[in-house]
Amino acid sequence: VSVGLLRSLGIPARYVSGYLHPKPGAPIGEAVKGESHAWVEWWDGSWTGYDPTNVVEIGTRHVTLGRGRDYKDVPPLKGIFSGPRSEGHSVVVEVTRLA
Repeated sequence: VSVGLLRSLGIPARYVSGYLHPKPGAPIGEAVKGESHAWVEWWDGSWTGYDPTNVVEIGTRHVTLGRGRDYKDVPPLKGIFSGPRSEGHSVVVEVTRLA
């Protein structure tokens, strides 16, 4: 929604796919389960990021996987699966604060 709103105002914008470190005050070196997340960036002389879900500027808790026009350009997981329908998959990502 944010990307579309910015574009409707004539502001170049892009969708960013990534992970969010869920614990703002986590100790350095502690691994935690990362959360799949997305946010927006817009051009105002340089790319500026904002997370409308959490109402914060993009910071060290945000891990970028890819940038594109929308979700279809940069889904967090994409591929082809061949096998019985009863099979499934799951993904767990650990995020560790380094500094």
